[in-house]
Amino acid sequence: MGLLCYTAVTVAGAAIAATGVGAPLVGLMGFSAAGPVAGTLAAGAQAYVGNVAAGSIFAGLQALAMAPCTP
Repeated sequence: MGLLCYTAVTVAGAAIAATGVGAPLVGLMGFSAAGPVAGTLAAGAQAYVGNVAAGSIFAGLQALAMAPCTP
């Protein structure tokens, strides 16, 4: 299950980065301002990877979720 979550987050994250859709979609994958939400794709991906590398797609998605919403 972890590999599936990791793959889904990576592919979706690359699509989000390429299109610039952003914050609304990262919340649907389970990223929040406090970190990955338990039981979501984000949590499954983090459980599979363990220590997330700085600059990775996962880290970028988490940073996007933690960024304040500005108009």
